[in-house]
Amino acid sequence: MDYTSMNILVTLLVIISCGIRFSEPFNVGLSGAKVFSGPASEEFGYTVQQFINHKGKWLLVGSPRTGFPQNLKGDVYRCQISGAKTSCDKLNLQDSVRIPSVRNINANMSLGLTLTPLPKTNGFMTCGPLWAQQCGSQYFYPGICSEVSPLFVPLNTFSPAIQTCGGPMDIAIVLDGSNSIWPWTPIVEFLKKLLPTLDIGPDNTQVSVIQYAVNPSFEFTFNAYKTKEEVIAAASRITQKHGGETNTFHAIDFTRVWAFLPENGGRPGAAKVMVVVTDGESHDKRLRNQVIQKCEEKGITRFGIAVLGYYIRNQINTENLIAEIKSIASAPAERYFFNVSAEEALSEIAGTLGERIFNIEGT
Repeated sequence: MDYTSMNILVTLLVIISCGIRFSEPFNVGLSGAKVFSGPASEEFGYTVQQFINHKGKWLLVGSPRTGFPQNLKGDVYRCQISGAKTSCDKLNLQDSVRIPSVRNINANMSLGLTLTPLPKTNGFMTCGPLWAQQCGSQYFYPGICSEVSPLFVPLNTFSPAIQTCGGPMDIAIVLDGSNSIWPWTPIVEFLKKLLPTLDIGPDNTQVSVIQYAVNPSFEFTFNAYKTKEEVIAAASRITQKHGGETNTFHAIDFTRVWAFLPENGGRPGAAKVMVVVTDGESHDKRLRNQVIQKCEEKGITRFGIAVLGYYIRNQINTENLIAEIKSIASAPAERYFFNVSAEEALSEIAGTLGERIFNIEGT
């Protein structure tokens, strides 16, 4: 047997002998044992920590599926070791653990999945890794942790990767209401699907709607309504203007000049966004360069949406229309330009449009 083989054999013998020694039987004292139990469906006992305060000795027990089956908010129980009591008291932390400055989504956050002692404060920390934060129509899941005092009172709550939502935004929607738009109902349905994706409110997003054919006019201004429900209801009542011309650049300039004024609810510090929906080439395209340049100077981000239904129904080449609406949209065109084959298809892009609007001033 060579030297290497001899070393391997000795090593194995040592491991085996240690294994036998470590596996020798030992006794656990069961006299006076205290058993705490809780709902198995809530994962009671997933985490356990010993805890001491001036009122006695405790076991902290995490129960991250508290709320099963509808809402797994999670929570922590305290179980007193001294005395005859074998039941545990829920701390009810789930509704008090929150970040004041953001929109908290506490549903299914699994609080109690982790428990950590905090020697400096003599308290402990518990975390819910599936806590979510909502920004507009988007959700982020950075998780949340809360420090709890020795008397089981929530103290500092924080999230390790909190998001900064976008600031206030004023969105002017410019709708082509000329005769070639047909039928009108899909235009209204598009608004009813787009508006719920926006974080509408006095301190967040405001919406104004302008309709045009020959001449533009307000359907409602930014300060006409305060809540999302009111804005959606007002949009649902919009009827088609009709008209034999499509003066798109006149409408864009009208919106630039009037929509964002303070008397119409415009806010100086808000991001300015314009969404232009049209189904035909403009009759005033001579104004295009100067109107778009003025929008650029005012810092207005523009989305251009080309509805190709009229052109397809009448077998008209769509190339010029698409080029014109791309020239309206901010750069890059692949982000700010949309085209749909028919009025009915507008609703299909509403969700994507809402997300792109949000990300203008998003995280």
